[in-house]
Amino acid sequence: MLSNQLAVKYAQALCELTKEKGILDDAEQQLSMVVSLTEQNNDLYTLLYHPLVPGAAKKETIVQLFGSELHAIVLNFLLLLVDKRREAALPAILREYTSLANELRNIVIADVTTALPLADQQEQALAAKLSAITGKTVQVQQHVDKRLIGGVVVKIGDKLIDGSVARQLTMLKAALTKIPLTKIGVTG
Repeated sequence: MLSNQLAVKYAQALCELTKEKGILDDAEQQLSMVVSLTEQNNDLYTLLYHPLVPGAAKKETIVQLFGSELHAIVLNFLLLLVDKRREAALPAILREYTSLANELRNIVIADVTTALPLADQQEQALAAKLSAITGKTVQVQQHVDKRLIGGVVVKIGDKLIDGSVARQLTMLKAALTKIPLTKIGVTG
């Protein structure tokens, strides 16, 4: 819980600064690149996130590897995280930053789960329909779960739309089990 609050605070500060400087999108891409490369390389991951590695070595590595590719604000932010010994929170900070940046860009992420993958045309039609409902630009993140049997489950923020066949069957079963047997012509 504390690490999430910490990530939110750092992400808010960085988001405000990058918005003010007009580099909101660039900063997100650059942070994403750093996190991605760090997660793909075990040695780099260990070096940057291990608590026993001296901060000076971490900062030197960041400057040498990423210094020429990062905006000064992003580079200084990463170095600040090392100074404050918060570099391990970087992936969480990136998630929060992306969420805040999406709010500023009027974008919402819709987690869409279906029994089979959606075709591009279906995904675009669903995104358009959800955009009309929410009044925001919707980016669809597809997930496949064969247990749904059919239909779709959409989660946007804390809202859930469950139009799956599995849910409808569960509701039908619940309704049928509540009906006394004598009312449907069966005695016993």
